Amino acid sequence: MMTDPLMTYAWSGDASSYRLIPAAVVFINSEDDVRAVMTAARAERLPITFRAAGTSLSGQAVTDGVLAVLGDGWRKLSIHPGAEQITLGPAIIVAHANTALKPFNKKLGPDPASQATCKIGGVVNNNSSGMCCGVAYNTYHTMARLRIVLADGTMLDSGDAASCAAFRASHADLLAALAALHHEVMEDADLVALIRHKYRIKNTVGYSINALVDYHDPLDILIHLIVGSEGTLGFVSEVTYNTIPEHPHKATALVPFPDPYAAARAIIELSNGGVQTTTGVTAAEYIERRALATVEHLVPLAPLLPWLTESSPAVLIDVAAPTAEQLEEETARTVDILRRNGATHIDFSTDEARSHALWDVRKGFFTSGGAARPKGTSMLTEDVAAPIDRLAEFVIDMRDLLDRYGYEDAIIFGHALAGNLHFQMSDDFSDPKAADKFDLFNQELSQLVSVRYGGSLKAEHGTGRAIAPFVEAEWGSKAYALMYRIKELFDPEYLLNPGVLLNRDDKVHVKNLKVMPLADDLVDMCIECGFCEPACPSHQMTLSPRQRIAVTRERERLRRSGEDPARLKRLDDDFQYAGLDTCAACNLCSLRCPVGIETGTMIIGQRTERRGDFARSVAGFAARHTGGIEAAMRAGVGLADVAKSVVSAPLVETVTETARRISGNRIPRIYKALKPGPGAPKLPESRDDPKASGFPVPIALSGRQRVVYFPSCATRMFGAPETGHNLLAVPAAMLALLARAGFDVVMPDNLGGQCCGQPFQSKGFPEEAARVGGALNAQLATLSGNGAALVLTDASTCAKHLKDFPGAAPVLDSSEFLLREILPRLTITQKLPVVAVHHNCSAQRLKEQPATEAIARACADTIAVLSSVTCCGYAGDKGLFVPELNEHATRFAKQDIPADCTLGVSTVSTCASGLSEHAGVPFVGLASLLEYASRPLS
Repeated sequence: MMTDPLMTYAWSGDASSYRLIPAAVVFINSEDDVRAVMTAARAERLPITFRAAGTSLSGQAVTDGVLAVLGDGWRKLSIHPGAEQITLGPAIIVAHANTALKPFNKKLGPDPASQATCKIGGVVNNNSSGMCCGVAYNTYHTMARLRIVLADGTMLDSGDAASCAAFRASHADLLAALAALHHEVMEDADLVALIRHKYRIKNTVGYSINALVDYHDPLDILIHLIVGSEGTLGFVSEVTYNTIPEHPHKATALVPFPDPYAAARAIIELSNGGVQTTTGVTAAEYIERRALATVEHLVPLAPLLPWLTESSPAVLIDVAAPTAEQLEEETARTVDILRRNGATHIDFSTDEARSHALWDVRKGFFTSGGAARPKGTSMLTEDVAAPIDRLAEFVIDMRDLLDRYGYEDAIIFGHALAGNLHFQMSDDFSDPKAADKFDLFNQELSQLVSVRYGGSLKAEHGTGRAIAPFVEAEWGSKAYALMYRIKELFDPEYLLNPGVLLNRDDKVHVKNLKVMPLADDLVDMCIECGFCEPACPSHQMTLSPRQRIAVTRERERLRRSGEDPARLKRLDDDFQYAGLDTCAACNLCSLRCPVGIETGTMIIGQRTERRGDFARSVAGFAARHTGGIEAAMRAGVGLADVAKSVVSAPLVETVTETARRISGNRIPRIYKALKPGPGAPKLPESRDDPKASGFPVPIALSGRQRVVYFPSCATRMFGAPETGHNLLAVPAAMLALLARAGFDVVMPDNLGGQCCGQPFQSKGFPEEAARVGGALNAQLATLSGNGAALVLTDASTCAKHLKDFPGAAPVLDSSEFLLREILPRLTITQKLPVVAVHHNCSAQRLKEQPATEAIARACADTIAVLSSVTCCGYAGDKGLFVPELNEHATRFAKQDIPADCTLGVSTVSTCASGLSEHAGVPFVGLASLLEYASRPLS
């Protein structure tokens, strides 16, 4: 549980435009935890809000009470026989569930654009839908079973007969009340007609009172009322979904139209009369011209540009089928409809890469549109729906409303087959007039959508705080009163997320609005969506990138305003460990961010700002004595390794851990998997020229190609654990492979202490990084003839740094070099049954995953890619000085390792060391594995 100013502020925002600072943040991992939190919160008269991924857009995942965050205990994923059903814990990310289902050609019905980040708990509680989901495939309609904990602590499992029987006995009064509500509604023909009309289109405004019409058994009514209830009726601890087909054959096109009317006519015809299907047109995403303008610089849009006029919308269409022949038929039918309705350019493609690229653009509108807003403003978003037969005029009226209120930067896009439009705009809520304008806009929006079009003011994002004041206007007083009766049946104390979904404060939607003060050019465009968080090794240990940015903004605001110096000092002090020390600065967050924000680079900048004169002098000394430091590090690790062979390894680790604590963690940690490196390798004498290793100019000898090999300092200092396969150390393996493939090799002279500069850069000493790295670049340039010869290094971190801060000689990493230059010249002589593969952060940023996997596949019958580990958190030497980061980042690694796997590979020796400790099998360098697999058999 956390109550300090730093952590409570870090958890004060979700992806919405609201901010509330919780009184306490507590991680829950079991149903017993849920009950304990409920008991404690009730005693303190504090409300509870449950939070999954925090991608909520309507303010339903923030609170000033107790924020109960899903921990690691809710990661259950169980595919039923035949994959017709899947049981999931609420902390499972939607995309991970779909990845598990893909081999069976199945998927979940809900497919929100945030599925790479959002979690099942949020999907159930918001009744989320998405691009292809429509109404028929949302949670309400595809849920087979639900397990919940109610406000009184009672657990109900709707799929367990004993649980249901016990609940019927213990909660007879609640079930009787729900049955009475059902009969009351069914006797009111007008109310039944209203409910059925409202749920023909997407609708997440208020409670799912269609349960009172669709079901008769009060137990069925109860569990379907939970869906979309936004944590106000109970806690969802498990759900079983009926899966839907994920057809393997697809065609995608982004189709421009001359105007919204032509696009709408085509969409109406494509909608199959409102009957959803998984075959044929499964998605049609309307994108207005102004939205297209924000992304038309992107490569996937280039083919469309000649066909766009000033008013051209476009529709992104997916066609799917179980066979190639049927896909061809469905695509032809779709093309005919599009042509007849005036499409100006039709180019369907079955290329999966192009399809993904187009859908990435569409899924990124939320953040890319947000990034186009003026700096310092908050991003606002709503999602509405209207009957599809009025789509064109609905779009035009929405645009008119946005323009009249001065939201000219707004963009409109959405799930056209469901009549569902999203729009987003921005405003600066540090100006009080902005909230007043937003209030008036929302009032008129409510009349436009709910009254004039008979639509839904919230189609799929949940009601939250954003729409709570407008629920009665949409549903009428009778249905609104019914919703309050439901809330009080389940939660008479208003313990669970009060003020969300139902709220009698008609101004709650313009209270507690986020301000977004300028803090750093690198991150000012962040909208705090949270898409970055699954990639971050410190997420839920200390801070995520979203939280580092939010806290940095608040610190900057306090610094400028001068309003609370004591709080600012506390935030600054506590940010040292949580924000700076435990950030791996891997920048994998930028790969998840649709606009590429590099939070790690911001953190490196803040480290630089905090470096005092003494730290700079130490760094300067280190930069001048890299050789001595390397020798000392190797000697220290070697001495510790010898000590572990004399006395027990656990005793050595205990002693060094005690010394670390006494020293304030200034002494590096020693552990079993840490081994001394081989040091600087020596070149074998060339049979063609004994002096070849010293040649300054890359001349090919005996017709062989020259390559410059730089063994990284990490590879020289840290070695691999014992494997039982008699593997060579990476430098020796690389030299053996180069010789085996017929290369002539040169290396820099006096390798001891040679460094690319990355360790200095990541610690916030850019001058020392430039000095040390510049010296290496000069040597590599000379040895390679300014790039005439290939230059190779063996650590992805080193290669990435040398690409970011290049010299005259471009550098290749081991993955790309081994795949392109070495593997085709080798004969594989022996394979392992299975090899685990970790893609370290630099390798991911270099997009080397396919190359690494290709080499691993050449060396093993099967490979197992670590899906639970993004950055391993070793982060240079953080595995030695902040080992808890490495431990946290790899806590699920063992789950990714098959039982018959005895070896793993990584492209950085320090990462391999950290993984060896926590994954349960030794990890080695890629060159060591390939040398073993291609070793001539005697």
